[in-house]
Amino acid sequence: MLEHVKMSGQVRASILDLLNALNDPTRQEIVFLFQKQPEFCVNDIARQFSLSRPAISHHLNLMKRAKILNARKEGKEVYYSFNKEHVLGTLDLLTNYFKGCC
Repeated sequence: MLEHVKMSGQVRASILDLLNALNDPTRQEIVFLFQKQPEFCVNDIARQFSLSRPAISHHLNLMKRAKILNARKEGKEVYYSFNKEHVLGTLDLLTNYFKGCC
């Protein structure tokens, strides 16, 4: 994939994590949910899909590890919000790479 990219390993990993996490229609739709409101709990997100709650939790965890989503715990419930700064920053790195390389 980006093996030829001349950038630090950490930057490359961040870009690849973002792209891999967004390479799924369900996760893409989860991102679009955050246009409606800034924060959702797992159950609120799961109600929007025909998938099981554990399947949605799996998607959310992948997105959290890729830093697409922030998570905060309140009691037993976990609330997720879109990590706009990280996503935009990572996309900016990728955009700047393409501007300079090709």
